[in-house]
Amino acid sequence: MSSLVQYHPRRFQKFQYIYPVVSRRAGGLSIGVNLSPTAQCNFSCVYCQVLAENQENSVRNSAINSGQNSVQRNNSATSIDCDLLESELRELVGMVNDGSLFRDTWLSRTPPEKQVLRDIAFSGDGEPTLSLQFSEVVRRVAVVRKEFCTEATKIVLITNGSTLHREPIRNTLETLLANNGEIWAKLDAGTPDYFRTISRSTISYEKILANLTEFSKNNPLVIQSCFVLLHDKEPDNEEIRHYAERLKLMNRIQRVQIYTVARQTPECWVLPLSNDQLDGISETVRKLTGLQVDSFYST
Repeated sequence: MSSLVQYHPRRFQKFQYIYPVVSRRAGGLSIGVNLSPTAQCNFSCVYCQVLAENQENSVRNSAINSGQNSVQRNNSATSIDCDLLESELRELVGMVNDGSLFRDTWLSRTPPEKQVLRDIAFSGDGEPTLSLQFSEVVRRVAVVRKEFCTEATKIVLITNGSTLHREPIRNTLETLLANNGEIWAKLDAGTPDYFRTISRSTISYEKILANLTEFSKNNPLVIQSCFVLLHDKEPDNEEIRHYAERLKLMNRIQRVQIYTVARQTPECWVLPLSNDQLDGISETVRKLTGLQVDSFYST
């Protein structure tokens, strides 16, 4: 099972936008929706698997590579073929429902209890809400879910929270939430300095925190937090204490998912926490906030 959750290709067969993964945090099969095939994002996180893959490809394809461009994100919007995306989603959901996904692909190693479609997740190679077609695709995904999936199947948005203040995004998320949706918002730090180190974004920590706090006044949130070793050092107790205080500012947190990296990172000095280190952070946050906190390990 560990090898399955560590293998997260965002390309599947002939598909351009849709892909299956066995997800630690979903607890089984998740269908990914990639609205950022050119890796459009306004963060450049030190642990990002996409950046690691881009870096590897850059080294492979260039005889002389300084590495200076290996962690740069693309901020140019990419047009999505919504008809093709919907067609791919319908086909992949059909493969789940008739069982062929678990007979004829690398997912044949999936344990029977994990062969249940847990969610359709907006994730992919970048920040999904930056896509100009985000609202239209959410609408189409909701239609496919209603036609072909069980009521238990969720629609999940994995977001860095940078656009939650925008009215069109909020209106779209009403549709998502109305279709057994969940918003999984990232918060990887308790202080501005640590946030800048992790995210390498020009967006301020204060802006992200304000977006999450305001959004949670009227909407449920799942908080996702990735903690890692940076130059062999784990986040110190003060950082975790500040992080817990930030969580207490929010009103409707359903649960907190604390995890560490399970795949390649773009920086050699970013490594996974041990199970004991991760459990220690989770227990501290649990005691300080009273929230449900789940740990997800590197293996």
